[in-house]
Amino acid sequence: MYRKILVCAVVIYAAILPASANTTNYADELLTSEDLTTVAAEAKSWRGTRYRYGGKDKNGVDCSHFVYAVYNRVFEGYDYRMADEYLRDPDFSPTKLPIVGDVIIFTSVKGASVHMGIITDVKSKKFIGAQSSTGVKEASFAPGSYWGKRPYQILSLLPAE
Repeated sequence: MYRKILVCAVVIYAAILPASANTTNYADELLTSEDLTTVAAEAKSWRGTRYRYGGKDKNGVDCSHFVYAVYNRVFEGYDYRMADEYLRDPDFSPTKLPIVGDVIIFTSVKGASVHMGIITDVKSKKFIGAQSSTGVKEASFAPGSYWGKRPYQILSLLPAE
């Protein structure tokens, strides 16, 4: 009973929030869900780019530079971060409710990051990243899939204060 009341309260509260409350802070700009959809579209435009360790452009790119290039294209001035740095970055927070455009970090059993990408389809559990075996391509992180068998964290930009 209490759960139903809580769910109803959350739904009503979300419906009456001003539109600006559904934004996220990136630098001094407001980030909307449309921005994150643009991130996913930009990421998809990189499909077919070959993998190159340390690569930074469409001639060849690695996973962290791919995420950087996509985010920087959408958010001018976005700073480069290595995959491990996202896990400690105060601009990002782990989430259990991912949305398109969020960052996914695959970690080793010891917690070090080993790969990253950008969520493209939450329902189908898909992300796009620069894999050494395929280049930039969408892949699955659904249970039982190659990436779904590995530990991962999904990170969202923190809500504006």
